[in-house]
Amino acid sequence: MTKPTIPQPFDDFLRHLHLGAEVFYVGQLCDAWHMPTAGGDATTFHLVCHGKAWIHLPNQPEPTLMRAGDISFFPHDAAHAISGLRHVSPGQEFNLGRQVAFDERAAGTGLLCGHLRFPAHIRRLLLASLPDFMLIQPDRSPVGRQMRGLIELMSEEAKLNDLGATTVLDRLSDTLFLYVIRHVLHLDPKLSPLFAALSDEHLRFAVSAFLDAPAETWTVERMAKLACQSRSTFTERFTQFIKMTPMEFVATWRMQLAMGMLAEKDANMLDVALRCGYESEAAFRKAFKRIIGIPPGKARN
Repeated sequence: MTKPTIPQPFDDFLRHLHLGAEVFYVGQLCDAWHMPTAGGDATTFHLVCHGKAWIHLPNQPEPTLMRAGDISFFPHDAAHAISGLRHVSPGQEFNLGRQVAFDERAAGTGLLCGHLRFPAHIRRLLLASLPDFMLIQPDRSPVGRQMRGLIELMSEEAKLNDLGATTVLDRLSDTLFLYVIRHVLHLDPKLSPLFAALSDEHLRFAVSAFLDAPAETWTVERMAKLACQSRSTFTERFTQFIKMTPMEFVATWRMQLAMGMLAEKDANMLDVALRCGYESEAAFRKAFKRIIGIPPGKARN
């Protein structure tokens, strides 16, 4: 398997992401346990630290077995349940099961579950082409060696439950997501819309130029010229790769940058607007509300 060449703008894009990883469950389960976890409008993952578990999907007649070290990844919040049981009757009700001390030497399944709550518009850029469910087995992954080391560290943190363990696990979950992205790109670079565009012989010039200078004045004509294509050909190809129009992409990334700027202490709204390529605060506020769904003042708070 050929290792993909990572364009520098893609690395820069990842560096500016605010993933918002949050581990919502850490524990060891015994007996007949069953846990539906979808519905939070977030990317979800489950890590089996030791033992085994089954992933149940509504449209899949047989569940998927997860063994120690395996990761199940749900990019689009697909309905599912994770369970200690292979077979579950329709309508059967469960408690969470019996929880015991987190210890790989004891019976049961050591489980770590988390959400990634980065904005939907960014999820589209990174994950739009991914399937609803992915089972990632480090022993079969091109980045398995690095992933195994991280999984061991997360398992150890879960077991120790020491000072700041929740925060540490959240931060490590950010890193786990980046390894998942690396795993995906090794399998097929086209599965990430933005990465595919940055690797395209035409689009990469326009996309890279914009990411380098998002505050400049950008039009479809300017981007098409950089790609050495006509306006119509460029727009069609761009939308095919990135799953949004060129100007939707421009506005989307500017708002992502704005969210980071608004988090800065004493951020000035007009200054943020200008740094994101808007000539007035009013235009910026309108674009921010349209794309992010809330006013910029609320995002800052």
